[in-house]
Amino acid sequence: MLRTCGRRLVALVLLWHCFAPSSSSAAETCGTVRTSYNPTAALRSDAFTVTPGDPRWSAFLAWAKARKLYTFQIVGLSQAQTGGEGPPGIIFRWATDTVWQKDVVLPFGQALGHMIAERRWRDTDFPEFFFSRGGIFGVDLAERLSALDAQTLRPWQEFFHSVTAPKSPARPRLKARLLSVASDGQSAVIALGQDRATIYLADRLRSDLSLFLTDCAVAEFFEKYDQSKQATPGERAEGAAEASTPEQRVHLPSNQTEMLDTFPLRGKAVYASQCSGCHGVAGDGQGMLTPGWLPRPRNFARGSFRYRSTPSGSPPTDADLFHTVSKGLAGSGMPAFEAILSEQERQDVVSYIKHFSQRFASGSEPRSISVSAPPPETQQRIARGAALYVDSGCPSCHGAEGRGDGRSGQDLKTAEGDPIIPRDLTHKWSFRGGHTPSDIYRRIAGGMDGSSMAAYEEVLEPNDLWALVFYVLSLSPEQRPQAEHRQ
Repeated sequence: MLRTCGRRLVALVLLWHCFAPSSSSAAETCGTVRTSYNPTAALRSDAFTVTPGDPRWSAFLAWAKARKLYTFQIVGLSQAQTGGEGPPGIIFRWATDTVWQKDVVLPFGQALGHMIAERRWRDTDFPEFFFSRGGIFGVDLAERLSALDAQTLRPWQEFFHSVTAPKSPARPRLKARLLSVASDGQSAVIALGQDRATIYLADRLRSDLSLFLTDCAVAEFFEKYDQSKQATPGERAEGAAEASTPEQRVHLPSNQTEMLDTFPLRGKAVYASQCSGCHGVAGDGQGMLTPGWLPRPRNFARGSFRYRSTPSGSPPTDADLFHTVSKGLAGSGMPAFEAILSEQERQDVVSYIKHFSQRFASGSEPRSISVSAPPPETQQRIARGAALYVDSGCPSCHGAEGRGDGRSGQDLKTAEGDPIIPRDLTHKWSFRGGHTPSDIYRRIAGGMDGSSMAAYEEVLEPNDLWALVFYVLSLSPEQRPQAEHRQ
């Protein structure tokens, strides 16, 4: 019995050395493997180079699915989160319980894009954790944890400690796996937890696989492919490019490429690790994490921003951008980075973002809207605001009772052509630009560029603007309503 167990253990160790991505002996073993993919050289032990343009791609996805390579689960915060050195990150465990298993630390921003845009995690998904922390409100996970403490990562530490506990009912939600692959290999259905699924395109699938695999680690696949397909030496898809980084695959105008090379390295590095997954390497809002996401991530190349302190048609100030990066946008996929990035890192990434658009080329700060001191809030002023609400045509979009159900609002589009859902004014907590009186004053005065929300700075006097602010705030209850828990 002991000898049998010993032989099995030795076999497992040898198998691990053959396929483990980081094993030095794996590189030695793969140096002798010759297939149609590498007829004259060793398989690479430092990179995964199969691309969606290779004829092996579809077969590789099927092979990876059968061996459960494309399975992963979130297992917690990286050590850097709890006092160590290095950038913030969340640990993803790939290919669990296989010889390819590997823990990969994703930058916090990229991981949040996955959890918010793809898994669509909300506080209602984790009632056991949030009920004892003020209840559940139906908001996304990042926003809810930020509301507990926006200054530190303590809520995140407590959250992951709770949901990854051995007996936590949330543990099944942390898993994901490849369900099915399209016949052409250009997309796949990914199961996220127990009740959600999403579609990943081929570039996203390859990006994930390259996090933990190398060509050497999957030598078995290349050999089996040759046996089943009778591939010829050096077989490649016609015109297929060699593997490259996401940044190398993006084709920018030559002048913009030159400009990108001059950016401060600190801001560029922060953007690449924390922001590019949603906003895209080129800042065009076409990040790998968010196809089909509405509203789309901001296209920085347009230079048009809705949440500003400046007049309509003007770019935002540095302080406006810094505020958005720090505080996030409620009810959207833009999380708060105040507890994740240092003040200097946030300033650096603001400087980098501005270089995507020529609207910031002058280097001068635009004028900010002057917010007058608010007069006393009275019932008379609220009544005045109610009349102005009707006279200004607000019900056509926001509805007679401010619930966002106006008839004209059903056909609205953004400048990018995406549908607009007018804001429900009876729930001030969903106001993405904030819901303090000054926040709402600026939104009404300056409008929201790229949307149908007009600017009223030159239409209404300051006292009337304040009356409208008081009326809008009167539509929401004093306390944030509790959400219904989804079973």
